Amino acid sequence: LFLWGAWLDVWVTGVSFALACLLGIGIAVMRNSGIALLSVPAFVYVQILRGVPLLVFLYWVYFGIAIVIGLNFSPVQAGIVALTLTGSAYTAEIFRGGLNSIDPGQAEASRSLGLSRFGTFRHVILPQTVRIVVPPLGNVAIGLLKGATLLSIIAVGDMVRVANDLNINYFTPFEAFSAVAVILIALVALFSAAVSLLERMLRLP
Repeated sequence: LFLWGAWLDVWVTGVSFALACLLGIGIAVMRNSGIALLSVPAFVYVQILRGVPLLVFLYWVYFGIAIVIGLNFSPVQAGIVALTLTGSAYTAEIFRGGLNSIDPGQAEASRSLGLSRFGTFRHVILPQTVRIVVPPLGNVAIGLLKGATLLSIIAVGDMVRVANDLNINYFTPFEAFSAVAVILIALVALFSAAVSLLERMLRLP
């Protein structure tokens, strides 16, 4: 039961993190565009989503949207949406910092060699940015993993929900939640090792 719950947490985290990275890149580009019509909404988006606690946002997505516009998410879908949007606010700032750390002269040189603006971003700017942002993105992934344990409050059968059910049925709070803590520590260690390995693979010789 715990392993199935842990797998559910990892799966939700992986999907949410991938979507948060894709959305974060787009938000970062909007913030760096220099066009007020794009940069201002992106700035507001980041500030709002970084300021709202994940628990509150999770309730808002699962209950609030259903009431306001009649769009009903399943518990897992609501969790993925909440984690993705919350995570994207952090990944956007990480990608923006990475993009700003690249020497502007490289983009100018690429354009002078005939690369398009998109080609310059894809082949010159983005690969260097990825090398820079891997460690902080790893921290975001770990944060999303721990945030995924909140999904038990909307009836997602993750490992915290399993522990809570065991506690209710057998009154074993110490054993049940200690098991959750041990599994989380092991998962975080695996995530950290994977990030370190990826960082070494991307490091220039």
